[in-house]
Amino acid sequence: MTSIASDRELAGRLFPGFPIERFEPIEGGWTVATYEVNEGWILQLPRSDGSAELLRSQIQILPQLARELSAPVPLPERASSDPPAMLYRKLEGMPADRAPDGIWPERLGRSLYDLHLVPPEVVGLRPVPPGAIRDRLRERVTRLSGAVRPLLSAEEAGRADELVRAFLDDDRMWTFATCLIHGDLAAEHILVGEGGDLAGILDWEELGIGDPASDFAWVLEATPDQGERALAAYGGAPDAAFRERARFLAALIPWDDVEHHGARPGPSLERALDEVRARLP
Repeated sequence: MTSIASDRELAGRLFPGFPIERFEPIEGGWTVATYEVNEGWILQLPRSDGSAELLRSQIQILPQLARELSAPVPLPERASSDPPAMLYRKLEGMPADRAPDGIWPERLGRSLYDLHLVPPEVVGLRPVPPGAIRDRLRERVTRLSGAVRPLLSAEEAGRADELVRAFLDDDRMWTFATCLIHGDLAAEHILVGEGGDLAGILDWEELGIGDPASDFAWVLEATPDQGERALAAYGGAPDAAFRERARFLAALIPWDDVEHHGARPGPSLERALDEVRARLP
């Protein structure tokens, strides 16, 4: 039985009152298997034990976020906890990097303002100091370097080391106020409707306590005009080093892609490496 067939069979057992007709996989998720079911429904199932815990957490947290944020988020209407699975109504829209002009940047900035003000305790988390975020980032960079450096030239690897050293060793970068963040806010997770309004924010697996600049890293780097509009609607940069941190965190985005594609050399890996090189100092 293929993984798609076994997932369909599992969904039928978990949601017996929900007859399944159409069952189409949606590519792109690294932690969960995502399917469009029938007309207008999305099903998510975990790919591993680790992702099972993340999905179980989302099932509990998303209804709370829906009450706090102005942007639509996936709202589980049918859910299972063991094994975790959720069905929610599809949010219609296109990724932000293909979106028409409109008010979505302003809506995004205000939604991030709402999110960053949510007390961590509302979703069962405790505040974390910036020093702990620094340590966590250092560990992440060490892991990613193991995947990225062997694929770079000696000169490029030296520049990558300097990029990391200059950022992590600069105490100016670590005086910000931590807050609740999305943690993985890339183009495919920001949905925009045909009229240019914000249609939803997806994929909350990385929700946690962190640096507010991380939620602006992609939009400020990839779409600077829209990023500036989003930041203005947010209320401006909340501290002096905010933009520098956003730039560094944007530079790390393709490092994650290299790690993900590293076991399967091909065009995706080469594109990710090109992005890594383009963002080196």
